[in-house]
Amino acid sequence: MNGKKILIVAPYGFNGRMANYIEFITARLLAKNNWRVIALTRRENRQKRTNFVAGIKIRRYQNLTQGLFFLAKILLADRPSIIHIHNLRNNRLGFMTAILAKILAIPFVFTEYGLLHDHYLVFDRDDPLGKKLKPNGLVFSLKQIFIKSFVAKTASFSENIKNYFFHWALTHAQKVVFVSRHNLPISQKLGLADCVYLPYIQDNARWNGGMLAPETDEEKTEFEPEIARLQNFPFCLFIGQLKLRKGWDVYLRAIPLIDKNIMPLFAVISPSAKRAPDFFLEIIKNLQIQDRVVFLGQVNDQTLKKIYDLSSIVVVPSHYEGFGLVATEAFANNKPLIASAVEALTETVVDGENGLLIPSGNPEKLAQAVIRLANDKELRQKLIAGGQTTLARLQSDELKNQWLDFYEKMIS
Repeated sequence: MNGKKILIVAPYGFNGRMANYIEFITARLLAKNNWRVIALTRRENRQKRTNFVAGIKIRRYQNLTQGLFFLAKILLADRPSIIHIHNLRNNRLGFMTAILAKILAIPFVFTEYGLLHDHYLVFDRDDPLGKKLKPNGLVFSLKQIFIKSFVAKTASFSENIKNYFFHWALTHAQKVVFVSRHNLPISQKLGLADCVYLPYIQDNARWNGGMLAPETDEEKTEFEPEIARLQNFPFCLFIGQLKLRKGWDVYLRAIPLIDKNIMPLFAVISPSAKRAPDFFLEIIKNLQIQDRVVFLGQVNDQTLKKIYDLSSIVVVPSHYEGFGLVATEAFANNKPLIASAVEALTETVVDGENGLLIPSGNPEKLAQAVIRLANDKELRQKLIAGGQTTLARLQSDELKNQWLDFYEKMIS
C-alpha cells in the first residue's frame, strides 16, 4: 500500500443504515483503490469504539472529550494526507478538526449536502426554496463579527460569534465539495470560494453487499402485525423524518382523494419516532384515514428491505432536499417513484423517464399521480427501467473516477 491516507470526519454514520451516505461510499471507494482510510464519528447504541468495515478503520467516540483524544491520536500517529469533513450540524468535532488541520498544514475539504438546511442562512428550513437568504449570511472572519454586529447591524454580536464558529470548516476549507449542483449558485451568493460539484455516486453495498444488519429475535416479531397487513394489499411508501420539509402531511392529505380500490394502504417509515406522535395521529383522525395509514416509525434494516419489496409505489413529496436518497433507494429496489419537482430531486429524477414529478405541497397532484401510476402497468415498468439506468450511471467507473481524481489532485 502506498502512503495515501485520508481522515473522514462525520457527525454520525458508517453503519448499514447509512451505507448510502456519500462519506461512507467514497470511503469504500478509496479503500478499494489503495488508500488508507480512517473514519471518525459518534458512537451509537452498542457500537464498538473501533472496528474495520470494507477496509475502513472506524473510530467512534462517546463524547466530545473522547472525540478530541481520538482526533489528536490520529493526526499525530497517522498524519493523514488529506482530511474530509462532512456536514456542520451536530458536528462540533468537525470544527475542531478544521482548526487543527490548518495548524498542522494538512489540506482539508468540506461537504454539506444542502446549504438551505442551514438555520443561519434561511428563514424557513421547512420550505426554503424561492425565498431570500437571511441578510447576515456567512461570517468569514473575526473582523466581520464586529462589522456585522456594530456597523451593518445584521445580527447581534453573540449570534455572529456563533455563526462564525459554526461555519468555520465551510469558510476555511481548501475546497468545498457539493454533491448537488443547486448549491453552487447559493455558494456564490454567500461569497464562498473554491467550490466544486462532484456527483453523488452509488454502489451495491447497501442492499446487496452485506451491509444490512441481521435482525434480533425481538426485531423479527416487532413489526409482524404491520407487515402481515401490508402483505395483503397494494400500498404507497413514504420514508423520511416527520419534518414538514419532507412533505409527510401532503402525503396524508392526498389519501382521501384516492379511491380505496385503487390504493388501499399508505405506509410511513420514519426515524423520527417509534410510535406515531400526537400531531400525526390528529391529522389522520381529522382526515378520517385511520384505517388506511400504517405507521411503522423506526425500523431495522431487514424490515426496511421487506417493506421496500412489498411496496407498490415510493413517494418523496419533499419541499426541499439536499440530495434525496430515498429516490435512489426506490431505483435500487425496483420501485416506481413519485417525487416533488424541487431541488435537488430534479437533478436525479426525470419526469416520465425514471419517476413522475409533481409540484410540492399539492396533495391533489400527488393523488392524481398515484392513481395514474396504479392504473398503468406499462408506465410503472418504464419508470422502474429508467431508475435502473440512472442507478447504473451513478455506479459507473466514470463518475467514481471523478472522486478519485479530485483526491489525487488535492494531495499532489
